[in-house]
Amino acid sequence: MDSQRHKTYKRSVSYESKESDRSDPLRSILEEGAKDAYSRQWHRIERGLRLNRLRLFIEEISPHYEMTKEEKDQLFVYLQKALDKKLLNTLKIVQYDTATQRILSIKGLDMKRNEETGHLHYELNTKKPKEIGTRKRRKDDIPSVSVANSLSPTFSASS
Repeated sequence: MDSQRHKTYKRSVSYESKESDRSDPLRSILEEGAKDAYSRQWHRIERGLRLNRLRLFIEEISPHYEMTKEEKDQLFVYLQKALDKKLLNTLKIVQYDTATQRILSIKGLDMKRNEETGHLHYELNTKKPKEIGTRKRRKDDIPSVSVANSLSPTFSASS
């Protein structure tokens, strides 16, 4: 009786045919959903999918800047933090092509390799350029609201 107690019986059932029948339609549905998700405009893509596109963007620009794996990883972390700070959310900053499903450019991303040390330096400039030739507004130029009579309010600028 002890000899039967410790025996393990294996069943010889093939699950491969059942799983492949179920996974093919499911896989095609998932792939279609992913294609649809990437074909949206940049600000409509979910965070995880944006991170995927940022990785592809880094892979595409890496030969131009001769980036090492460490530099690619550091740039990805930098862009991920910028995405979390909502610096890469607008269509004006990230130019994304919905037809090719790729990032074309990131405005304000400045990348340079230091010739002396060989380190790659990058930063994201989010400041608007200062307009030259415009005058500052004075306190006197701020319009004030005055009511002439109670039925018809009039607006005038103080001089």
